[in-house]
Amino acid sequence: MANYDVRNAELTILDMIKYDAIKDENDGVIIKDMGGYVQMLVPMDNSKLHDTYDVYFDSNGRMERVEGHCTNSGFVGTKYF
Repeated sequence: MANYDVRNAELTILDMIKYDAIKDENDGVIIKDMGGYVQMLVPMDNSKLHDTYDVYFDSNGRMERVEGHCTNSGFVGTKYF
């Protein structure tokens, strides 16, 4: 999945059920429910064609932190809110 092109990804109904994922048709961001957090694949102009962020929420539904994967061209590491 090193060169997964998020902009041109097609999510079928089976993908949505299997991976619990949705795609924003306006900007191409794919959002997946990973159980304890939400993972976002954001289209980028880099070697892997996307950046990956894990978004964590507290029990009230407020965003607690975002973790940028180490292979991102955008921010890497953890940001707290």
